[in-house]
Amino acid sequence: MVGATLSTPLPHICKPNVVAEGPSTINAGCKMKLQFTVPAHILSTVTELDVKLYPDGSHYGALVDQVKTEDVQSGQQSLEAMFTVSGKHLGKSTLVLTESSHKETGCPVVYGVHEVVVLPSNSDVMCIF
Repeated sequence: MVGATLSTPLPHICKPNVVAEGPSTINAGCKMKLQFTVPAHILSTVTELDVKLYPDGSHYGALVDQVKTEDVQSGQQSLEAMFTVSGKHLGKSTLVLTESSHKETGCPVVYGVHEVVVLPSNSDVMCIF
């Protein structure tokens, strides 16, 4: 389902409890690496997290990665997500981390955001993360 467009609105931030670190700008075609710091007590209750990319002003997000938490060692609080950024997401976007199985209309249990600007592909730029 990675790459699928979702018709859900950009979630409202209820209680950000995840810290996301990653580049603030990236060229299309490059791989993006995000590191999330998630409280250990949350990781023990969630099996999978979705990373969705919402273009600026859009209520439609694309699922760009899913992170499985079952392989996380006890006490570990850091997770990584890595995915290739598509040229169809040029401009300012918001990456949203949320619980995969969340089906309620309220706020997700796990929540974090990261702002990124996607620049056009450039052969003079080396993709590093």
